[in-house]
Amino acid sequence: MDLLHWLLFGVLPALAVVLVFVGIGGPRLLGLALAVAICVPMAMSVGLPAWPWHIGVHRGDPVQWLWWCLVAAGVVGAAYDLRLLPRWLLLPCELLLVALLPWLLSGEQRAGWSFEWCVVMLSVGWAFVMALWWVLRQAAKLQPGMTVPLVGTIALVADALVLRAQGGRLAWELAGIGAVALGVSVATTIWRRPFVCGGGGTLCIALAHAGILLAGRGERHLLQTPFLLALVAPLALWIATTKVFAEGRATGMVVGVCATAALAAAAIAAA
Repeated sequence: MDLLHWLLFGVLPALAVVLVFVGIGGPRLLGLALAVAICVPMAMSVGLPAWPWHIGVHRGDPVQWLWWCLVAAGVVGAAYDLRLLPRWLLLPCELLLVALLPWLLSGEQRAGWSFEWCVVMLSVGWAFVMALWWVLRQAAKLQPGMTVPLVGTIALVADALVLRAQGGRLAWELAGIGAVALGVSVATTIWRRPFVCGGGGTLCIALAHAGILLAGRGERHLLQTPFLLALVAPLALWIATTKVFAEGRATGMVVGVCATAALAAAAIAAA
């Protein structure tokens, strides 16, 4: 029954959103499509979140904050890829979202942390999300095609299976919806070419992967091997941005995707 509910109220709306936004509007709406594809089923499942000023910043509900972070990422991403605003104005917005994500999603856990442990965990969270955003962004600049969405799809599939094995119902459903949305976006290349993943789409992919795994997860879960492997899997794409593959970016991207798939498979096996 849970699977049927997920298909009817999660996957089907996500497919409709992607086909309308990306299939008709073009890949520049990839970020907005991914955000809407995840946020609509989330709202249907748990209800619309409160306004941000009504959610506690220090101990607020991480699911509600995840919803707002993805909505903001979708809006900023669409403005970035559609060039509605100057990039010098949008880049600080991207950095702000990247910085806020670990802070907002760890509110419930921070209540039980000591000051020292809070500094350690937040520093690691900021470093990881920033590194993830930077790696995917650089890869998208070097190879602005299907590579980053493909890596995002692999990562979200691993997220869904790891979270499902741990019993996180809403979390795995959202990760699965995100994977389907990205996979269908890539499939739109059948009738719509070329497919270009811009900075806005990259931002939403990074925040969706990190946010879904981090939301509501305590350090006991995050320090387990499956979660660690699933978290770092997309970072393997960094290989493609190194000087080693300066003369053969396509080869570097293939190696990076294969490394991501290997880490994702290891995470699923460990779960």
